[in-house]
Amino acid sequence: MDPITHALSGMAGSLCLPSNTKRQHLYCIIAASLPDIDNLAFLWGQEAYMIHHRGFCHSFTGGFFLAAILVLISRLIDQKYSWKNLFLFTYTLICLHLFLDVITSYGTQLLLPFTHYRYSMPSVFIIDFLLTGSLIIGVSCVFIYPKKRKEIAAIIIAFLLIYPGFCKAIQFIQLERTKTVLSKEIHHKDHINVLPALFAPIYWKVIIEKKNCYEMRHLSIFSDINLVEAYTFEKADLEAIIEQSPDISFIKTFSWFVDYPAIKSHHMGHNKYMTIVDLKFVSVIPWLKELRDHNQMPFQLQLLFNQKNEIEKYFFGLKTVEVVQ
Repeated sequence: MDPITHALSGMAGSLCLPSNTKRQHLYCIIAASLPDIDNLAFLWGQEAYMIHHRGFCHSFTGGFFLAAILVLISRLIDQKYSWKNLFLFTYTLICLHLFLDVITSYGTQLLLPFTHYRYSMPSVFIIDFLLTGSLIIGVSCVFIYPKKRKEIAAIIIAFLLIYPGFCKAIQFIQLERTKTVLSKEIHHKDHINVLPALFAPIYWKVIIEKKNCYEMRHLSIFSDINLVEAYTFEKADLEAIIEQSPDISFIKTFSWFVDYPAIKSHHMGHNKYMTIVDLKFVSVIPWLKELRDHNQMPFQLQLLFNQKNEIEKYFFGLKTVEVVQ
């Protein structure tokens, strides 16, 4: 989730406590936001960022160490709270952060260092205006009705935990609607995914994974799925590219990171130019026309091949890398 939502979740946790001080609020906001310290991985490059953001700091083990470090620093400043109680509360706020990240489609390495698998239960878009707006209203109500602080804070926390389940139920309904409407158009081996889109739970994105391609459609809870307007993308064979260029570790990392790699190829003179995007970052909302240009998508990998069909350069973000054959 976005930093504002994480900070608000920490504030809500703080408001549940018996005391009510600014220092306490600041501490809880820091605790609830602390796993995102791994954003600093971008200083070591894009590949490091893909590997380490939502990596160890976003795991249960990493969260344990983060909580211990934060509690140690806090105890050096103020020994008002017992070490045990402060640690348990801090670790709970960090785990709440992990929960809010797992419910998005980005993926979180919860079980590091035991496995690098990216766990995701995508029912909420990474920026959810309804969720964040409700938290802002809830926290604001505490300052308007201070005597009801604990009750309001408890409602906020309950909403944080229940809302993803509500969205998951809508997601399941949308999936069943899609299967019913497209039953005559899809093969039994096709895999259908319904992911939250911008303005979810109103808007959803349907990705149908076929043998050699992906098909994307827009879906709204207020209308039937559009049977005519579909976007087709060629499926990227990243394993073949890795076999062709085994020394380029970045492509292996990219392959591990993406879920729905789609490819677009064209030629620049005698050289082939290939663009690979992850469809989980592509929007197909009809009225967001500017987002239909998939040439400027986040986490986009571009490969330039020479006449021998060898990768000569690759581009990721603002970085261009020359490949020495």
